[in-house]
Parts: sequence; structure tokens; C-alpha cells
Amino acid sequence: MGAFKKILALSAAILLAMSLWELAQRYFILSPSYQTGKTPQDYGVRYQEAWLPIPKAEGGGLVHAWWLPAESPTAPAVLFLHGNDSTLHTDIDLILSLRRLGLAVMAIDYRGYGGGAWFLPSERSVYADARAAWQAFKKLSPQASKHLVYGHSLGGAIAMDMAAVSLGVDGVIIDGGFLSIADIAKSYTASWLPFDALIRHNFSSYSKLPAIAAPKLFIHCSGDEVVPMALGERLYQLSPQPKARLFMQGGDHDACYRRDGEVWAAWVASMAGKSDVF
Repeated sequence: MGAFKKILALSAAILLAMSLWELAQRYFILSPSYQTGKTPQDYGVRYQEAWLPIPKAEGGGLVHAWWLPAESPTAPAVLFLHGNDSTLHTDIDLILSLRRLGLAVMAIDYRGYGGGAWFLPSERSVYADARAAWQAFKKLSPQASKHLVYGHSLGGAIAMDMAAVSLGVDGVIIDGGFLSIADIAKSYTASWLPFDALIRHNFSSYSKLPAIAAPKLFIHCSGDEVVPMALGERLYQLSPQPKARLFMQGGDHDACYRRDGEVWAAWVASMAGKSDVF
């Protein structure tokens, strides 16, 4: 009986350790942020707020969305997906920069981010949130000439997952992207460490890339202090055609689009069919 109790105690300790490791990954990898602040209206930009319901099978709850319509219902439209430790409010300048290009823009806070109810997000939950947003986005912009998705940082991995399984994606823009969380961890430590086996919320895009038939634009800055440009280069090289890259010297992770705003604008506009750079 003593040996049996020891086995039970050891099993309980292992299960507890696994549960804590799972929770720690969800918290530190997804880094939910609760920052709020200015809205598009504070900048004189017309917008609508929406709360998108998520099925109970995916955990239930609501996804907070901003909808910034374009002047014309036929203008190209883009769904913006932010990264970890970010919200609609922290990324408002990038959201408004997309709107200034003449695009209709939907941007979302995943469950657990921004001013929504408390929720500890997971890889699965943010994928579900993006897919729900895509369906609402398509309904709001049925006449749009193109439907694009723009993902920044972790949002890039979410955008690639969505583009691999969702219909009607006309273009994918990945800003500060990577192939997996394990690759980022290895870039800061050693390539032989078993992060692929240890990390459950890995946001791996390796198997998804072949399914993304839409044109892809990869944006990266050499001064990116979070995701080394070498990882963005690897992502670009492994991605199937059609594809293009805008890799700029300098800049940083959170505001690479500001490194050369005119060039960034020209490439994004080209993806939207508003110029001929791409």
C-alpha cells in the first residue's frame, strides 16, 4: 500500500506540473494585454464597435471588433490581427495607417485581450477568434474588390492558420512573422534544445504553408528585437509562390511599418490592387 500511495503522489505531482506548465505557456506565449485607450473616433475616423459571439464548443464568449468602413463599398478590405501583449488600442496607429490607404478595416481583440471579459487565451482560442472574425468581416464587406488579412507578429501565425482553412482570402500580409515559437526560443538559446517537444502552444506554420494559395507579402525589419530577421527570411523561403518580401534595414518589431512609411504603404496598396508594386 505504501508503494501504491507513492505512485499516486508522484502521478498527482506530475499532473500538477503539467497543468502549471500548460497555464504558464498560455500566459507567457500569448501574453494577454488589457490595455485600453483611444479609439478611431478620437482621430476623427468613423468606426463601429461589435462583439462577435464564439460557439460554446470553442469556449464561448465574445470577440471585440472595430469596423472602419471605406468610402466605397467596393474598396478592398483587410482584417487586422495583432500580436501578443497588444490590443486594438496599442496598435491603433497601424490600424489607422491601413485605413488611410483607402482600405476598409476590421481589427479585433482576441478573447482575453483589451477591455473584454477575463479569459486565458490559447493557441486554439485565438485561431477560433480569427475565423469567427473572418466570417463577420466577409459579411460586412460583401462587395469589396479584395479581402486581405494582415497579421503582425503572433498575429501573423494566426493569419496563416486562417488563410490555410478559410475561403475567400485574396492576400496575406505577414509583418514580423516566424514559423514557430520553438524557432524563436532556439534563436535565443541553442538549436539543439527540444523546444518543439516542450512547447504545446507552438503556433507552427510549417504544415500550413502549402495550403495558402493566396499571394503573400512578408514584411520584416533588420532591427527587429523580438523576431530576428533570419526567421522572417526562413518563413519567406519556405512559403510557396506567389509571394514577395519587403525587408528593410533598421526599424524594430512593433513599428516596422514606420521604417519607411511610403514604401510600406506602396507595397500594401499593391497587395490590395491599388498599385502595381506587387
